[in-house]
Amino acid sequence: MSSPAQTLPAASPKRVLFVSPTARAGTAQYTHNLASHLARNGHQVSLLTGVGYELGRYARDYTVLEAIDRFRPRPLLWWRLWRHLRKLRPQVIHYQGGQHPDMLWLLDRALRLLFPAAAVYTPQDLHSNNRRKHHDKAAQALLKRMQHIFFNSEENRGFVRRSWAIDVDHSSVAAVPDLLEFVRRDVKAEPPAIPAGRALILCFGLIEPRKGIATLLEAFARLRQTRPNTHLAVVGKPFMDLAPLHETIARHGMREHVSLVAEYVSFERMAGWFERADTVVLPYESGWNSGVIPVALGYAKPVVATTIASAAEAVIHEETGLLIPPSDVEALSQALLRVLDDRELRDRMQPLLRQAAIDQGWSSLVRATETVYQRLVPA
Repeated sequence: MSSPAQTLPAASPKRVLFVSPTARAGTAQYTHNLASHLARNGHQVSLLTGVGYELGRYARDYTVLEAIDRFRPRPLLWWRLWRHLRKLRPQVIHYQGGQHPDMLWLLDRALRLLFPAAAVYTPQDLHSNNRRKHHDKAAQALLKRMQHIFFNSEENRGFVRRSWAIDVDHSSVAAVPDLLEFVRRDVKAEPPAIPAGRALILCFGLIEPRKGIATLLEAFARLRQTRPNTHLAVVGKPFMDLAPLHETIARHGMREHVSLVAEYVSFERMAGWFERADTVVLPYESGWNSGVIPVALGYAKPVVATTIASAAEAVIHEETGLLIPPSDVEALSQALLRVLDDRELRDRMQPLLRQAAIDQGWSSLVRATETVYQRLVPA
């Protein structure tokens, strides 16, 4: 039993300011869920974010302050922000996301000069999709200023230690929970137009060279030789030339069995894709942790993933999915075939998938977050 001196007091309500320049996609969804849960637990929570915040129309218990615009100054919005912050007087400033480390560093310099708050950071992605030469230096400088860092994988924490030689003893690892938790509560799913009776393999997220989509298409072509009544959907905003992918689809005669949805889809359509999917695949060949795996767990869908991007930390082989080597067409094809056709495997996975969603859920992350807040700002 811990002595009284070693036991933290019960978490007292804090005044928390989240800062997330990214107004859309995974970082925004992560922040929305975490801010909502903390607010429901009695904390006074506000979010400083970009103009056009995509979660603005959904139910929430926190205050949204849209004041960040990278393209033009917004003096009226910043004046409203200043008035709000003077009333809030944040005790904790919690920075979110790795896409704009330079902007977060500048904001931290300004905000903590005005408000002597504790500083916490959840980088999520350590590698921006629009990486600039100065981003790594800005990210390193920001990490050094923080009083606590929440990494979403041991792989990311290890990278910071090894590659950037930064002491991250003041950090903890908390897996990404289901980013679309609020969707199942607040949104009516819009089913995709996939012919009835076809098993659906879903590859969801940004379409990038590192994601291994070319390998996936070749693996799917092999899969269809023994399982022709199967459909593959690749859904996400493109960050690469799609012509080679379309050429592969045409060469294998798969146009009627592959949906290449190269756009950022609505939450209604996201929900529809995940509800319809039989399995979710992440054929990554390089990169970092993914927010797609916890969403798949939330929908109780088995995952086929390569041992890249911290997948081995989020997927338990033979229990919540199958792990395979990267860039291996045959291994990927066989794993997809097995997860679709092995009824015993799928039945065994279902209760384990539901339990994994609970174990990696928001309640666990909220408790860890409150513990850090309480340590940095005692009652």
